[in-house]
Amino acid sequence: MSAAMRKFISLGFAILAFSSAMLFPVAYGLSQEAAPKDDAGQEIDRYCTNINDKAADARYAMQTRELQQLRADVDSRIEELEAKRKEYEVWLKRRDEFIDKAEDSLVGIISKMRPDAAAAQMALLGDEAAAALLLKLNPRVSSVILNEMPAEKSSKLARVIVGSRVVPENERTAQ
Repeated sequence: MSAAMRKFISLGFAILAFSSAMLFPVAYGLSQEAAPKDDAGQEIDRYCTNINDKAADARYAMQTRELQQLRADVDSRIEELEAKRKEYEVWLKRRDEFIDKAEDSLVGIISKMRPDAAAAQMALLGDEAAAALLLKLNPRVSSVILNEMPAEKSSKLARVIVGSRVVPENERTAQ
């Protein structure tokens, strides 16, 4: 390293040290005049202390208003949800009534069909729907329809029917 370079670096450190020494008291609020607090400083402290409670009260009031607004929003959403729930209950009731009428009607139709035609129609239905229909039919009609179905389909329906009934523990046999 050249002598000029060393001189330049040492000059930089000297400037840095000098400026740090000069700026340190200013940066940290220290000055040569920093004597005990004067009347103006005490007045500022009293002012800050006096308005501290008012500022806290203002923050509390603002938070209270915000909470009341949020509560009103939540209450309005709850009312909307309750209205929707009632609407869905009405819709569900109408749907259930329709399904009951349709099932009763379908049971009547299937009970009046020829057994081979009813078996063909029920074989195309889903297992649970066909089993439910068989349960609603007269046992004499159901047995004739099951007799007309393919063996695989009728055994599936029988399993669904048997599985839908909860068997008490004392009726179960050892397997």
